[in-house]
Amino acid sequence: MLRNRLSTRVSGLLLIFMLLAGCGTTAAPSDKTAPAQVTINDMAGRKITIPSHVTRILALHPIPTYFLYRLTPDKVISKDMVFAKRYLDKDSVMAYAEPDRAKLSKLPTTGVFFKGLNPEQLLAMNPDVIVTLSKDPNIDELEHKVNIPVVAVSKDTMADYAASIRLIGKIVGNESEADKLINYWQKTLAKVKSKADAIPADKRVRVYFAGVGGNVLTTPGTQTIMASIVTMAGGVNVAQGLSGNPTDESLPVSFEQILKWNPAIIIVNTQKDKDQLLGDAAWKSIEAVKNNRVYVQPRYANLDGVTALMGLVWLEGKLYQNDAEFEVYFETKMREFYQLFHNYPITPAQIKEVAK
Repeated sequence: MLRNRLSTRVSGLLLIFMLLAGCGTTAAPSDKTAPAQVTINDMAGRKITIPSHVTRILALHPIPTYFLYRLTPDKVISKDMVFAKRYLDKDSVMAYAEPDRAKLSKLPTTGVFFKGLNPEQLLAMNPDVIVTLSKDPNIDELEHKVNIPVVAVSKDTMADYAASIRLIGKIVGNESEADKLINYWQKTLAKVKSKADAIPADKRVRVYFAGVGGNVLTTPGTQTIMASIVTMAGGVNVAQGLSGNPTDESLPVSFEQILKWNPAIIIVNTQKDKDQLLGDAAWKSIEAVKNNRVYVQPRYANLDGVTALMGLVWLEGKLYQNDAEFEVYFETKMREFYQLFHNYPITPAQIKEVAK
């Protein structure tokens, strides 16, 4: 379908040039006209041919959906179901001003690659390009079904985010705005890294990151964004040698293993997780519990998704500073981040909020 549309478009341009020539008008030399298609390398190591001028685009995961709306709000033609739940539901985080929420709410909602999607719906929307994640196991199959280019970006590491922003900016023709986001991202990473590098190995704290699914007896594998944040912030991930799929975000862990690790800090996802953990007498002998160093991630600086950058800033502060001066610094960074990445003036109450 896409190839037929492009062929028709090119044929129409050739006809116009021929008619102009017949009227005595000189057309621009053909070697100076922009190509109808360009080939790019995506983040799953695939070569993909896409239109040189993308006007309709959608994504099958909330992170690329976010970046599409940030970089090209008038070209993005849908939102995915997880993005909608995260940002637009009644109980979701309020990370967009009302005009943006209204505009996003009116967009059709698609599935996501990890929960199921409808290829016929995607075809009916007629996008020039579809964006997914490199983790998507069915990229080639979907591309074959819909005959539309499917491009993979990645969220596996903090560095991957910058590369994903760059690739999306290139696809939608907004590299200048993408560069603003990338520069902020990389400068923030560099500042965190410089602080973490100054911490001697024998002073680094042992961290247990409780799993994302609400089960404190799970933990992210070492090749996930959450585990990479623990290391980047200068912590020692106690689950570093855990067996299992390193990209799994909820690897099972026995309580006996946690007792052996005896983490100095425990990170949980919700207040409910923290209450459950502190209410269980079995955990009281663990150093993090004894020293009251079980921390709930900020709801607006979650250690997954686009807010992972602020989650990194928050975690480093909790590991090594955790005082009033840091709270002021963190609030400043959150205001900067939300203004640049969401065009949203986040409030002090939102900055302090945790998931229940």
